[in-house]
Amino acid sequence: MIDFLEGIVESLSQNHVIINVNGVGYGVFITSSTYNAIKEANGRVKLFTYLQARETGVELYGFSDKEDKEIFMALISVSGIGAKSAINILSNATPEKLRAAIAASDESYITRIPGLGGKKAQRIIVELKDKFSEYLKEASASPDDSFDESEYMEALTKLGFGYNQAKEALREANKAVKDSKNRELIMKEAIKRLGR
Repeated sequence: MIDFLEGIVESLSQNHVIINVNGVGYGVFITSSTYNAIKEANGRVKLFTYLQARETGVELYGFSDKEDKEIFMALISVSGIGAKSAINILSNATPEKLRAAIAASDESYITRIPGLGGKKAQRIIVELKDKFSEYLKEASASPDDSFDESEYMEALTKLGFGYNQAKEALREANKAVKDSKNRELIMKEAIKRLGR
């Protein structure tokens, strides 16, 4: 297993990079966010990698940070989602928004990703929801029935959303949801608004 590569960028395209590691060139498939991170680096990069060995050959997939790799690994554990599909998903959705959409069972957000239909979106939600549902549970864990913005804000910022964006989405969600005691519904509504 190759857990990471560190070396000099020899060539770079939107979905592929060749990294020179002590004179050996490794070809690595990448996401658009990793492409942007490499583009901004000064020639030398470190990628967290996943090695896939199949009958047709060996392929390397690389990520600029560990969180991207962790979500990639979760995605390829879903039946019917291969490594290239997972790379496509992460190239069209940030890890934060994808994780939030799965936790909130937001099928409409997931199906906006090119190449993902309703059946695959449902499968991703069914198989990964439990992994990410802790974020929704945090928002609904307090025994106090009153609306407490700080609890929601903490959960949303932990998901990776910016403070101001989260505050605005939460304000809109609280207006849209008539039952102010239904914490999970408010959280889902806020996440949907952030995913637009």
